[in-house]
Amino acid sequence: MKIILVNIGPVNKYPPVLSVLNYLKDLGIELVLCTTDMDTQTKKICIERDISIIDIKANYEKPIHPLLKLVRMLQIKKKIWKEIDKCYDNDTVIWVFSDLALKHLGSKLLGKRYVLHMFELSKNSIYYRKFPSIALNTAKYAKKSEVVIQAEYNRAHIAQAWWELEKTPYILPNKPYNNYAISRNSEITNEEAAKIMNKLRGKKIILYQGVISLERPLDPFINAIDKLGDDYAFVIMSGGENIYKNSTSKNLYFIPFIPPPYHLEITSNAYIGILSYVPTKNEFSNLNALYCAPNKLYEYTMFGIPMIGNDIPGLSYIFNTTECGVCFESFNEKNIINAISEVEDNYNYMAEKATIFYENTDMREILSEITNNLR
Repeated sequence: MKIILVNIGPVNKYPPVLSVLNYLKDLGIELVLCTTDMDTQTKKICIERDISIIDIKANYEKPIHPLLKLVRMLQIKKKIWKEIDKCYDNDTVIWVFSDLALKHLGSKLLGKRYVLHMFELSKNSIYYRKFPSIALNTAKYAKKSEVVIQAEYNRAHIAQAWWELEKTPYILPNKPYNNYAISRNSEITNEEAAKIMNKLRGKKIILYQGVISLERPLDPFINAIDKLGDDYAFVIMSGGENIYKNSTSKNLYFIPFIPPPYHLEITSNAYIGILSYVPTKNEFSNLNALYCAPNKLYEYTMFGIPMIGNDIPGLSYIFNTTECGVCFESFNEKNIINAISEVEDNYNYMAEKATIFYENTDMREILSEITNNLR
């Protein structure tokens, strides 16, 4: 069996893509990675692991006028299918990463064998954020796919109900692939990040890593950690714009995007990990944030780092059943400080539970079941 993995955008910004790519290769499957933006690190992985590459070179993330987005999408679609048609046969499955790739592949996909691997929770795939009424009927594609994948238990059942699927989608958590020699409190190889982290030696680093957006508010954490004093430091590691650069907090530090897996060197030095999710109006369902499926859960617990987050189903269920983190009821400084105190009072116990949570998720076993189903 051959699998053609299709991703739109830089692969190194999509941990689930890197994870699936590596785990499928471990299972001995012939792979072709088709992407619009091949980064250096992913290219190196593909060369080392004998994974074929289709690099469309579309520079997808370059900002363009909204009216030109449709033209660009059609151009990318034509290029992708031209390359897929050269290597697709009866023993081939196309692995579609997210609704973004689905939109770029279009109706021709319906005549092929494919896997629909969704990253976010949305009933229909919206073409443009400003025009939510223009959407792709995702249910049609989900019903025709060999396998549907969601990242979280509730998302899988919601998608089954929305799309009227006979089978519940597979649940493949966003656990990153890990064969890296990165240990707890690792040295930092990125020079700029190392300068910042060296200033923080001896401090308790409370870390947020990931996207900065209205859906993931951090202001209450900045204010709360500032009140804890100089023994603490709040580090934000993100590829987005530092919207908190004008903060007056003395304990706030920002580290720009570091390509994986080297960002984990920063993670390994954290004391507590932060998760923050609030439903906001965007191209995805409002349920998306409530039933979050963050790869941060696994990046923190990889190093036995306990976590705190706001009280939503996607976090509270995991924290309550595994005891690897603490949820607070609402975003205010007192609640956050109390949550940090609760973690500190039970730190060794929760750190051990975090490690157990990480080790109990077997990605290779789940993907082996999925690929056996495809065969």
